[in-house]
Amino acid sequence: MSTLVASVKEAGEHLAQIIERVCGSCGNACCHQGTMMGSADLRRLYKGMLLEPELAATVEGGLRRRGRQLREELAALEQVAEILRATLPVERRRDLSLLEEQLAGWRDFCDRLDRPGPLTMERLNYLLRFSAIRANTLRVLREFPGAVEALSARALRPPAFHANGRRMTAPHCLFLLSEGCLAGPWKPAKCANFYCAGEPNVLEEVAREMPFDEFVLANFRSMTPDQVLRYVEIELALGREFVEPKIIVEPNTALREALVAALRSHFAAVEIRSEAAPFMWSTSEAQTRLEALPAQVAYVIETEATDGGALYEIAVALDRLRAAGKPPAFYLLVGHLGEHSFFPHPMWSDRMMSQPLGFLDLIAVELGP
Repeated sequence: MSTLVASVKEAGEHLAQIIERVCGSCGNACCHQGTMMGSADLRRLYKGMLLEPELAATVEGGLRRRGRQLREELAALEQVAEILRATLPVERRRDLSLLEEQLAGWRDFCDRLDRPGPLTMERLNYLLRFSAIRANTLRVLREFPGAVEALSARALRPPAFHANGRRMTAPHCLFLLSEGCLAGPWKPAKCANFYCAGEPNVLEEVAREMPFDEFVLANFRSMTPDQVLRYVEIELALGREFVEPKIIVEPNTALREALVAALRSHFAAVEIRSEAAPFMWSTSEAQTRLEALPAQVAYVIETEATDGGALYEIAVALDRLRAAGKPPAFYLLVGHLGEHSFFPHPMWSDRMMSQPLGFLDLIAVELGP
């Protein structure tokens, strides 16, 4: 095991321990603001499930469990609907038909979560509908006086409905179970980059216990050359919209050659550039250069070295392009990662809640013994 890979694993475990100790003191409030998964996030999760069969099993089983929880919430809604049927004046009972229509949609959603078989991209995309199903159901329910209050009084564990005036609290994330996020390291960008500034403050605790460069290492994942190549090939096989930028540190010659060959078989052109000096682009420079890259052109830069500060700069640019729906086919191949950055990035020094390395594919290549 290389020194880099060993450091990555040690830093990752350290960061996970800090987050496990501190995060959740607020009751996981950030995970109770609705599902953060978007279409791009689901594509990333799908790639992770293809790359890691054990993750696919975890997500499939976890969503079935969430389906059972949603059925309990549905049962509470149906209890309120039954009370309304028994108590509404005759002239208003016809108004219940719209509520029953919404409850049928909720029931159908639960049925789909229970359906056996692998999660295809089509089935994953269907999950995005639940926020609208829930919101529409509660909107219709609010038209009946006392119905929201009756729903809030249902004894659900964990509580799913809480009235705040005429509004209901946001649902728990669809991918959240008591033991944590089903998506694991393939979680949505907003979740991967977000560090709570509440009390206790997760980012303050991380910064107190970890120097900047250790935090950078903690955001890497180690992969063998075969895993890296398979990951890239999965993206290419699925289509251009699945392709995401990669920072690959300490690739061997075979991986470099195989990666370029795979890119050439799927892109109209592959531009390769070598840099003797350590890689360093500012955020604005990276965004300008990569935004101008045609969609069917892959850009490969081979450089001897870079550091954590440089990775932050390019991560911010790549995050902006991701949010704009323009992720470039960009591959930075780095000979080695500097142990000490020239300076901690200002986003780290200023304790910004968004630390943009979490969603970036930072890969430390793990070679055999």
